[in-house]
Amino acid sequence: MLLKYIVILLLFGLFAEAEVKQLLSPQNTLKELSMLKPNAIVIGNGPKEVHSFIDPYCELSQKYLQFIYARNAVMLKKYTIYLYLYELQGKDSAEVIDAILSSEYQETMLKSVMISYEDVMIQSDGDGDDIIEAIAESAEKIGVFKRPYIIINGKVK
Repeated sequence: MLLKYIVILLLFGLFAEAEVKQLLSPQNTLKELSMLKPNAIVIGNGPKEVHSFIDPYCELSQKYLQFIYARNAVMLKKYTIYLYLYELQGKDSAEVIDAILSSEYQETMLKSVMISYEDVMIQSDGDGDDIIEAIAESAEKIGVFKRPYIIINGKVK
């Protein structure tokens, strides 16, 4: 079902890059993601895992998150979605990523920025720096080159 929605997104041109690049094998990608899971914002509690690298200021990432929440009755029961905040070059989102990851209410803050387009007060004490670094290291190993970058069963979709 999720693959059907991803195909629809592709048809509407939400993903600018046609060529899929993945530096690690699916098995090694899953190993890398298993170590990265504690750094994710997790939504849903379904049996199937989806891992997504997103940027809060990326329009395509925003549409992706809006899509998930618009269908949350189905999506969040079928899937556990791991969201990794990873800055897209030129978006200048490092401060807001740090603020979201440092927040006690990460998901609420993420939705405020990405779905409601609210300007959030950036009060970060740098608590998110270690998480940002871990996500960046894993993203580089995997070969993340766009946002959203969606991985299912260790394979880029």
